[in-house]
Amino acid sequence: MQVTASDKTSGQALASLDIVLPVASEADCQNCHALGEIGADSNRRPDVDFIFPDDINDPNDVLQAAKANILRLHDNKHGTDIDNQRPVLCAGCHYSAALDLAGNGGPVGKQVGHAMMSQVMHGHHGELRDPATDQFIFPENGTLEETCYQCHPGKVTKCLRGAMGGAGITCQNCHGGMLAVGGIHDLPAGGGLDRGNDGTTPRQPWIDEPRCESCYAGDSNDHLGDTIRLSQTWESGDPSATPRRADNKRFAENPAKLYRNSLGHGGVACEGCHGSTHAIWPNAVPGSNDNVAAVQLQGHAGTISECSSCHTTLGLTLDGPHGMHNVNNPAWTEGHESFYAQNPGSCRACHGQNLEGTALSRIAADRDLKTDDNGPIHLVKGTEISCTLCHKKP
Repeated sequence: MQVTASDKTSGQALASLDIVLPVASEADCQNCHALGEIGADSNRRPDVDFIFPDDINDPNDVLQAAKANILRLHDNKHGTDIDNQRPVLCAGCHYSAALDLAGNGGPVGKQVGHAMMSQVMHGHHGELRDPATDQFIFPENGTLEETCYQCHPGKVTKCLRGAMGGAGITCQNCHGGMLAVGGIHDLPAGGGLDRGNDGTTPRQPWIDEPRCESCYAGDSNDHLGDTIRLSQTWESGDPSATPRRADNKRFAENPAKLYRNSLGHGGVACEGCHGSTHAIWPNAVPGSNDNVAAVQLQGHAGTISECSSCHTTLGLTLDGPHGMHNVNNPAWTEGHESFYAQNPGSCRACHGQNLEGTALSRIAADRDLKTDDNGPIHLVKGTEISCTLCHKKP
């Protein structure tokens, strides 16, 4: 999709950008609920009249038949008659904050008294076992293909396809297992988006979500754990998978707001520089659609890190996003000494306590820099910038 900014008076296009919308219609209910599969097996459930698709070669027809089989299972278990009331929106009875377009903030009407959509889906399926093996159908430590991608957009859409997925981070690393997502276990006191949980209630679906600060838990001066970056948002052994909170808020979302609703540098949305949830820039596939917007804005994929993407002129500063200095600016290369003299900690925060570089000082693209003693040097993307690349340590 292309977004264009136009002059209000003349209608003349001023700027445009090609983007990817974070939506998908891919669903895979048929993996379990197509006739003959484990969730629609007439031999195991002769009491349910499962249906066969009219055209087994039509993926949509197979999916629709699987959905009808789900309704018949629901009718059989709960004594309802929803198969004869199609089309059925599950969220009509099971509240989902993701579909609360009216902003009710909780269940209303038929939803009152029923568990939330995410709770019934993740909680129910997370406890299911295969009668033939007595093993969980969705293994607690299973791969994405064995768990989340059985239902969520995965095989085609690959909803976990951004920087996190490229680094080997899984859905469970951020969200926990299915029972944690389903709210089977209460959050500890102080857990949740607004930290108001008293320790006796489960997570709120779509609200009590993982936080950036849970892994980007500070800088070299002050951070959680043994490393600057962690690879799991919650503490191992916590069945509720409650996202940890960092004392150093350099990379945190706004208080009581999700990443997708948070604003940062100059009021710019976090997603405006980092990309949308689950497709955070860069996508590891160089030519992917996800990378197009960043390439158009700054000439290379990844987080928008080039000041020139938005600024035409800019003095030397440490007031960039997350406290960054000017990027790819010869004036900064030549004039940063005074900033170190005034506040050495501001440099060590990203360049390390020994000033030899950290993950926070990696360059986002190939650079050519001038040095004091050794002439120009060429640095490749990903190099951790150290003082000693250009001169002696201060």
